[in-house]
Amino acid sequence: MRFLVLGSVEAWTTPHHKIALSGSKLRTAFAALVLARGRVVPDSRLSALLWGEEPPTTSAAQIQTYMSRLRQLLGDHAEVVRQRPGYLLRLPDGPGQEGTWDTDVAEFEHFAALGRDALAAGEADRAADLLRRALAVWRGPVLGGVTEFLAEAERGRLEEMRLTVLERRIDADFALGRHAELVSELIGLSAAHPLREQLCGQLMTALYRCGRQADALTVYQDCRRTLADELGIDPTPSLQGLYQSILVAAPVLATPGEAAPRAEEHRQAPAELPPALWDFTGREQEAIRLRTQLATRPRAGTPAVGVVTGMPGVGKTSLVLHVAHQLVDDYVDGQLWVDLRGSSSSPLDPADALADLLRALGVDSRDIPAGLPERTRLYRSTLADRRCLIMLDDAAGAWQVRPLVPAAPGCGVLVTGRSRLSALEGVRPLVLGTFTRAEATALLCRTVGEERLAADPESAEELAEACGGLPLAVRIAGSRLAARPHWTPRSLADRLTDPRRTLDELCLADLRVRDTLEAGYRRLAEPAQRALRMLARHDVPSFSARTASLLLELPLDAAQDVLDLLVDDHLLEPVEGENRGYRMHRLVRAFGLERATWGEPGREQHTALDRAGRPHRRLVSKRGEVA
Repeated sequence: MRFLVLGSVEAWTTPHHKIALSGSKLRTAFAALVLARGRVVPDSRLSALLWGEEPPTTSAAQIQTYMSRLRQLLGDHAEVVRQRPGYLLRLPDGPGQEGTWDTDVAEFEHFAALGRDALAAGEADRAADLLRRALAVWRGPVLGGVTEFLAEAERGRLEEMRLTVLERRIDADFALGRHAELVSELIGLSAAHPLREQLCGQLMTALYRCGRQADALTVYQDCRRTLADELGIDPTPSLQGLYQSILVAAPVLATPGEAAPRAEEHRQAPAELPPALWDFTGREQEAIRLRTQLATRPRAGTPAVGVVTGMPGVGKTSLVLHVAHQLVDDYVDGQLWVDLRGSSSSPLDPADALADLLRALGVDSRDIPAGLPERTRLYRSTLADRRCLIMLDDAAGAWQVRPLVPAAPGCGVLVTGRSRLSALEGVRPLVLGTFTRAEATALLCRTVGEERLAADPESAEELAEACGGLPLAVRIAGSRLAARPHWTPRSLADRLTDPRRTLDELCLADLRVRDTLEAGYRRLAEPAQRALRMLARHDVPSFSARTASLLLELPLDAAQDVLDLLVDDHLLEPVEGENRGYRMHRLVRAFGLERATWGEPGREQHTALDRAGRPHRRLVSKRGEVA
């Protein structure tokens, strides 16, 4: 007896006798029982698999008819049992010798599990053979001849099982040095499954090992574009790490058996820090504090940790990179950098960040465990005797940072984030404020040139004031001024003082103040977004919590909670002193007014202009309507 679903749905009582399962409904009922693996399939699920969301009034009677028909067809070879609230298929006791499997699914899973274990044990030859035996069970598109409802419910799961085993078999072939034989197969598989990054990475590896580095890099770029176009996402950190490894011809990509130095014998120190800004300005006291924190280790078994938080565009990353480059000589075993994407809609998973860090530290990808706890332990063990500086940029919260902090006292960690990160144990974050007028003017001088600003220093100060002292805004304004010799500082300052065009003017290529504020706004819960829009209308230097409760039409306690959310993300600033309250940065206010006036920007409104690198201009008619 053999029941088949990994192809067309069939039942064979002997190798030469096939049971006639006529009609898609009967095949569906049979396949549903086989896939349940001895568990009860409720009547409600059978009905959904047979007729979808609109079963006939006679569905119960028809299900009984199908089950009765199956009993007749199967005879003594299997038993269809009524067990409320549904039915189950009872097969004879499990398989005896290999080759006597009752179902093709059971045979597939048996050899797949053996192959997985062999691969984990380093028995690549045996693993490849076992995984090929598992894949040979498949006879074509699964669940042939069943209803669309069952196919939709089960095909995805079964196909995922097949692809996972196929990827493992390819890994086994890689371990056996068969990369040249894999190229053509992987090209076809990647074309059939363009969103499957594991196959893309395997094709990149095969091409690289065949001496086709340029083709491997092209595959990555094609995959990156496909993911962006289809899903609006970037490749995973693991695929990005593979791309970087191919760029630098990392030894870890060498073909097994090649004469390559072992990681233990030759450990190249990673140097992943992005370049510091050549025109870094101000922040002397903040830099001293960070360097002091990195030099102070509170107790044994604890690394030095410095955390910088602040509003979007305030220069957190610039400050930390400036300090990190000053400390390079103190961390002789390398410097690591990870973008945690905390301000995006999909922050980096700590497990993916650990995989990226471990690869940078020389750990073979095949030796990286799957789970977060296991990766954390391996990461801390790898760093136990090293002096490394780890920069964690744009953290979403303490949950993302904790697994990435090593235990080695010789290591240092620098963290940036928009949220306050107060939950990190034993750390007092440095809250970075905006530039003083002198610092903002100094950055303008470096960007535009002292000679040009010396003719009208008062206008330069007005321009710095119009930027609200926000370093990103000052840098954009200075760069625009430098690119337009016919502009004067006063003309640009006048443009920025018009609230209807402030954020439009603070835009240059991929640098946009609006985008950084948008990312922070998207992180907020809806009540906090609403509060930001409503408070932006209240154009006063500062306001109290009671005033906010009246403006927001909320009880004082509820208004205080919402204000705290905005403070935590640095979109409001608490005012100290006698008149305790809150104030809103002028550019945050301009952003809030946009949202209050125009609502959420439409997709069409942004896309074309973004790609051209121009500002988001909204055309407003004389009647005040958005054109």
